[in-house]
Amino acid sequence: MKDILKSLLTLSVIPLVMIGCTSSPQKGKTISTPNGHRIFIPQEKIAIEHPIPQKVMPNSYRNWLIDIDNQARARDYERFLEKNSVGNIIPSFELFRTARDWDKCGKSEYMIPSSEIWSNQVPTLKVFKYLVASKVLTDFTVTSVYRDLPLNQCAGGAGSSRHLFNSAIDFRIGPVNPQPEDYAYIENTKFRLCQFWAQYGQSLNMGLGLYASGQIHIDTQGYRTWGPDLSRNSSMCHF
Repeated sequence: MKDILKSLLTLSVIPLVMIGCTSSPQKGKTISTPNGHRIFIPQEKIAIEHPIPQKVMPNSYRNWLIDIDNQARARDYERFLEKNSVGNIIPSFELFRTARDWDKCGKSEYMIPSSEIWSNQVPTLKVFKYLVASKVLTDFTVTSVYRDLPLNQCAGGAGSSRHLFNSAIDFRIGPVNPQPEDYAYIENTKFRLCQFWAQYGQSLNMGLGLYASGQIHIDTQGYRTWGPDLSRNSSMCHF
């Protein structure tokens, strides 16, 4: 009798153990890295609702395009990016932006790098493409991409700034003047950016920085992170 009871108790425990060990499938998106490997980007269970504003081409960009030379070079660069599968990820009127202080420095708001360094931006745009496709980035505005040396010096950029080589992108999350209801979304996006960087940054050679202005920097010139004091100690990625 004791043996029979022992057997029944054992049978009754097994389903409970199996249920406890069963986990639901993890939601996410699978994408390809530049070297062809597939990586899985997990999606956060907590989604913060945030309206995504429609991007509108500014009049300043329309006026800049009136110059035939600007128009021709812009089209050539756009075709190059499309050929390399990174076209139309960022609107051209943002991709050609130079620096937030362009006016103070007496420079142009828009600038296209020489064709010799166009390819430098392809790996960084691929990272941006992953971030947009996986919805890590949704509401963002690119504020600075390529800068020539005089503008970079005037804007306070580092002497070895990746912007000089057309391999970096600066952007802000959310509106230019965030309201209290925007901050939860902004912080959640920063957290997810850090998750992405921690998991895939090394394989993508990705740099992720946060400036005192709130602007975020991404490049593909070295796996590293930094914050407002330009060191890892103040990075938004506390891992």
